[in-house]
Amino acid sequence: MKKLLFLFIPFFINAAMAFAQTSVATVNDFKDYTVKLENNRRAASEKKDYATAAGLMSEWVGKYEQSPAKIKEEYKPYYPGMYYNLACYENLQGKKVAALNALDKAVALGYSNYANTLVDTDLTSLHQEKRFKTALQTLRERGDMNYILQKSAPYKNEQVKDLPNFSYQSADAEDLVKFKKEFNLDSVAGNGDEISKIKNLLYWVHNVVRHDGSSDNPISKNGKDLIAICKKDSRGINCRMMATILKDAYQAEGFKARVVTCMPKDTADFDCHVINVVWSNTLNKWVWMDPTFNAYVSDAKGNLLSIEEVRGRLKTGGDLTLNEDANWNNKNKQTKEYYLGYYMSKNLYWIQCAVNSTWDLETYKKDGPVTEYINLYPGTFNTIHQAKKVTKGSVTYAISNPEYFWQKP
Repeated sequence: MKKLLFLFIPFFINAAMAFAQTSVATVNDFKDYTVKLENNRRAASEKKDYATAAGLMSEWVGKYEQSPAKIKEEYKPYYPGMYYNLACYENLQGKKVAALNALDKAVALGYSNYANTLVDTDLTSLHQEKRFKTALQTLRERGDMNYILQKSAPYKNEQVKDLPNFSYQSADAEDLVKFKKEFNLDSVAGNGDEISKIKNLLYWVHNVVRHDGSSDNPISKNGKDLIAICKKDSRGINCRMMATILKDAYQAEGFKARVVTCMPKDTADFDCHVINVVWSNTLNKWVWMDPTFNAYVSDAKGNLLSIEEVRGRLKTGGDLTLNEDANWNNKNKQTKEYYLGYYMSKNLYWIQCAVNSTWDLETYKKDGPVTEYINLYPGTFNTIHQAKKVTKGSVTYAISNPEYFWQKP
């Protein structure tokens, strides 16, 4: 029996290797097929040969639906869009029922591009159809981020008891003193007023490292070591790490600052964003500073706004101004419509801050202190489904009281 098992081991290994190679080859073949089909679709569309274009979409859908699980997993994000394109081509041929069927299928599969559907001229003739209006409303509730934020419940403003108070590191802490000296932060901040210093430190972080949202987090998560590893490895860091550097820079310069995780309503959406708030004694409030996009937000008179003020104005349609030099990695200019109207509208549904704003806050240390967080939720919305959640190394509290959450330091 042992001999038989031994004899079969090479077979199983070879079979597994062959399967893996076949799987990779199959995925690559489907990729090549999809690229070729897309080129043919575009060519047909340019010639206004909508019947051929629709046929290509149906062909892709049929081939995808009969494909192995690996291909289905790899190309799942394309699936709803193919049905949406099919709806467009069917409608351009005057086949309204077929177009509506395809659109319904796209929506059922998770298609969410409300803004595009609203203005897509390929579907204009469907706008008065009841089924189109129903589909469009579903898309709005899924993909119009400002609408979703506007519909969020008001805060409960409940009485908060037995929660820790937010705390901030003093500028004379040894690590902050060294950080300040090594990077000459006094010179970076400049000799201007408080607001100019706040902005200058934002600009510095935006320029000293580059943003890379797909990067992994370095082991050591403090301003000094994050900058060092970016230079050493010619790498970027994600928005959370950029906000960590700015938090350390502000506190080294004597400001009180927090790293703020801004979260979407959809718990399956992992594209959150992390920015900073810094306390302004001049304005007597926390002000919005985003090092990833070199961004801050003002009212019509140029006064800097807080996160809660921005969120409130996005809900009510109040005046908001994004600084002209807001950008990503000094390459892509940010617009108010995208940054505030879509991206931050999506990511301001609820908010999280660590209780203690300290150096090396999220650097793992064996037997280190428990990290505490407070989540600010609208209404009864609650992603931890309880008032307090304890996990290994962290404790998270849930509240719906912005006054407590944004308490003066």
